[in-house]
Amino acid sequence: MIAILAVGAALAGLVWQGQRSLRVEMRDMRTELTGRMDRIESRMDRIESRMERMEGRLAELGDRVSRIEGMLHLHLGRNEEPAAPAE
Repeated sequence: MIAILAVGAALAGLVWQGQRSLRVEMRDMRTELTGRMDRIESRMDRIESRMERMEGRLAELGDRVSRIEGMLHLHLGRNEEPAAPAE
């Protein structure tokens, strides 16, 4: 009977120690993942900011190209109606 109780106590101790080490590992992993997520969010914020600046620059370039096209059409006479076909 004492041997059975000793084995039971030993097994309980092993299970308890295993769960304790798992809890420590999980806590460390959670801390590491939280740090990684914070860094990822920071990078995403920087990327979003850069994308917004790029969108603004592209809109500005589109306006500039439109003005240039307008000037070219005026100087090259592209706004004129095509001539009627000869009979």
